[in-house]
Amino acid sequence: MTEELISVVVPIYKVEKFLPTCIESIIRQSYRNLELILVDDGSPDSCPSICEKYKQVDSRIKVIHKKNGGLSDARNAGLKIAEGKWITFIDSDDYVGIDFLKELYRVAVVNETDISICDYSTVLNNHGLEKRGTLELELSNIECLESMYHPKIHGMEFVAWGKLYKTTLFKKKNIEYPVGKIHEDIFTTYKLIYSASKIAYSNYIGYFYRIRKDSIMTSDFNLKRLDVLDARAGACDFFLGKGEINAFELALNAYLRDFIILYSELSECKADFNLNKEKKRLMQRYNVAFKKYIKMSNMDIKHRMFYKMFAVVPSKLYRKILR
Repeated sequence: MTEELISVVVPIYKVEKFLPTCIESIIRQSYRNLELILVDDGSPDSCPSICEKYKQVDSRIKVIHKKNGGLSDARNAGLKIAEGKWITFIDSDDYVGIDFLKELYRVAVVNETDISICDYSTVLNNHGLEKRGTLELELSNIECLESMYHPKIHGMEFVAWGKLYKTTLFKKKNIEYPVGKIHEDIFTTYKLIYSASKIAYSNYIGYFYRIRKDSIMTSDFNLKRLDVLDARAGACDFFLGKGEINAFELALNAYLRDFIILYSELSECKADFNLNKEKKRLMQRYNVAFKKYIKMSNMDIKHRMFYKMFAVVPSKLYRKILR
């Protein structure tokens, strides 16, 4: 099997403790035809010098040093200079198994797809166990979206990492990650999936997602978490505009569910802001969203009433029902 060039983009900020493990796991890949794009997003620690050190010992490495602009801005910077036919993203505190690229590429080529997806494992250390796949699936774009909105298969998620994309999916559709937002992959992944003619999934475990207490998603609640609502609303409008009613229903359900989850998180957090004011603002936004989209929805009466009751009597207890 001919090895086409794969671009690997790693956005980097304040991860000096983990960066060498990440880089080593990439340059040791059994798949050799790669370019590794290290994007130093204005990191104030030793990350810039670590990047330069590795650049000196491996000619496949490119380094970008830029002013801090956040994760999305760093990924976009890597995208702009990527030369590979394929592209993947690896977070700089994570690492991958030795056959990560080889397996994602094989699954994509054998199944003639535009995107391939693999499973992952959460880890606390540098000893993740790579596991061969026992299941492979071919999915249409809508089937893949259904699997992501209702995840029954581990690894089928809207995260940017753990996937191999044809680079043209980004460049032909001018798809970029939204600068200044968190949940940036929820803004973007559905567009890439929808643009793909076919997607392949393997339950091969080759990506190791490191759990850190100081990461954005494990730290205390902050109002930036509300960015996910912009992402969900964008998906609703996107699928309505495409006339994809089934996908719209999936996106709407995720949108309304996230309101309930965020209301629960707000109710339980120790806030350094006006908690009651933010809960009120959230519910005002919920009511606007519910009224706007429910009239275009084919949602069954049971779910319609559930979401309507939340609008009337909001409570964190609704989250337990969602589970």
